[in-house]
Amino acid sequence: MPKNWMDPQEIARDSRIYGAFTLVLCGVAAWDVLGTSLFDVSIIRGKRPWRWPMVLYFVCRICMLLHIFAMAVNLNAISEIPCQQVTWISKVSDAIGTCCTSLILILRTRAVWHQDIKITIALFAGFAGQIAVWCQTFRYSRAKWNPQRNVCAVVSTAPRPVLVAVFAYTMAFDLLILLLCTYKLYSGHGKRNGSLAKLLLRDGIGYFVAAFGANLVQMVFAVLQLNPVMNIMCLPFALVVSVIAATTVFRNVFTAFDGFSSQGSAGPATLSGRSDGLSGMSGRPHFLNHQHSSNGAITANDIALGDYKTHHSAATSITVTKVVNVDIDQSKDSHDQTKSHGWDSDLSYAEKAQAI
Repeated sequence: MPKNWMDPQEIARDSRIYGAFTLVLCGVAAWDVLGTSLFDVSIIRGKRPWRWPMVLYFVCRICMLLHIFAMAVNLNAISEIPCQQVTWISKVSDAIGTCCTSLILILRTRAVWHQDIKITIALFAGFAGQIAVWCQTFRYSRAKWNPQRNVCAVVSTAPRPVLVAVFAYTMAFDLLILLLCTYKLYSGHGKRNGSLAKLLLRDGIGYFVAAFGANLVQMVFAVLQLNPVMNIMCLPFALVVSVIAATTVFRNVFTAFDGFSSQGSAGPATLSGRSDGLSGMSGRPHFLNHQHSSNGAITANDIALGDYKTHHSAATSITVTKVVNVDIDQSKDSHDQTKSHGWDSDLSYAEKAQAI
């Protein structure tokens, strides 16, 4: 005999399982926030230069905590609470948190494409569509207090087409972002500076696999339409996984090259040989294979120059592809010595590299 998922006893049992599951997710979310709190403190105390995408980072984490703790209170209350208001908090924080995780990846991909106007328009058009789809779910969620079970019972959720559309759109949009980022990293200048490109590619694939898997599980439950509780059983799971993955990607961009992030001085070695490579995320150029000397001089070993062109006339150009050791000494003696070798300040970086 097939199981009757709409039986009141079965719904009550599913609610208890759902409540226990949210408590587990509360522990996972709290563990992630506490375990990475040093990064947050470094931003708050000003040890890291402020960049506006950090707002999205904090919004994602706050929404994750609001959503999961609101769900935990909703499903594990010991006395009567305003169920509909708490449900509204969890729903709004879920939508904002999910959209902000996608926005973090949008900015990252836009930075990899060097703020290309066509890519920017396409990404933000897709992001507007994601917001519109999520907004359709707000009017359907209903919950009311059940005095017999001392729980906020889920009365209704969004219909199947809406739930499927929300998570299918989110997965498809994440896939588009991954493909755009991967294409750029494997083409043109991106494939020459391996360390940073590999980091971005690894994190992008890792985020997509985690978020896609979590959203896929929730979409399966939405398609099955077993009962109002089972329809949203993995909703908090999808948000927690997506936020943890997206914020991890965000932190890695800052912490992987912390040494030169703190310098802020310009050099041409970035993701694509341009100083604006990841300015949308960190606002500062990042160097590879770096060291700091104890006497105050900055030594950069194996700076990959990429392809730099200096046009001397309309017909000729100099192309330099070379890995060199560059010692930058900020003292006057070094500056005088540089002039004594005939390195006039009007020479380009490529000409100086060729002279080496």
